[in-house]
Amino acid sequence: MHIQCHCKINFDLNRMAQTATYQLRIDQQTKDASFAVFRELGMTPAEGMRIFLTKVAKSRSIPFAVNIPNASTAKVLADADAGVGLNRAKNATDLFQQLGV
Repeated sequence: MHIQCHCKINFDLNRMAQTATYQLRIDQQTKDASFAVFRELGMTPAEGMRIFLTKVAKSRSIPFAVNIPNASTAKVLADADAGVGLNRAKNATDLFQQLGV
């Protein structure tokens, strides 16, 4: 999947606007889901990206929490990715029985 976004970003209203092109690669499911949200909000994907990038530039930060997991959480995530310590069950009843719930 290859998406090309032409965004016009105004960093400062007193300066001449800068025009730049940015290309982004994402999977089809993420593209479809995010584009649907933009449509619901009545905006184009380029407008959504422009808002995001402008907010990042002005705040000099990501406009939502981005956390690096601690060592314990990172190990659990790596183990789960590797299939270590996962419970496999035929259905909810089987899972609850395995978990003693």
